[in-house]
Amino acid sequence: MNMHKSLKIYILIVVCVLFSFQIASAGIKERMKERLPAIAGLKAKGVIGENNKGYLGFVSGVKEQEGLIAAENKDRNAIYNYIAKQQKTTVNVVEVNQAKRKAAKAKPGEFFQNPDGAWQKK
Repeated sequence: MNMHKSLKIYILIVVCVLFSFQIASAGIKERMKERLPAIAGLKAKGVIGENNKGYLGFVSGVKEQEGLIAAENKDRNAIYNYIAKQQKTTVNVVEVNQAKRKAAKAKPGEFFQNPDGAWQKK
C-alpha cells in the first residue's frame, strides 16, 4: 500500500471515530437531560449529592433509583474520558475539576462531598 493511500485510510478512520462520538454524545446528552428531573428530586430529598470525583453518590444508606444513578455516572465517565483526551490530560484531573465545578453549582440544601470525603450540605 502506498503512503498516499495509507494517509487517506487514516483520515477516514479519524473522521469516522469523531463522527461516531458526536452521535454517541448526542445520545448521552439526551439521556442526561431525561434523567435530570429525577436526579434533581433525589438531590432535593438529600438522597444523593455530587461526590468529590464529579459523580453522583449516595449521601446516606438510602439508595433510591440505583440504576438511574449508575447510568448517569456511566455517561459522565464517558464525557470525562472524552474531555481528558481532548485536553491531553488524565481522567482523574477532569473528575476533580468537574467535582469542584459541580460543588460550586450546588443549590442550597443539596449535598456535595469535600476532598476529604465528608458530605456537606450547601
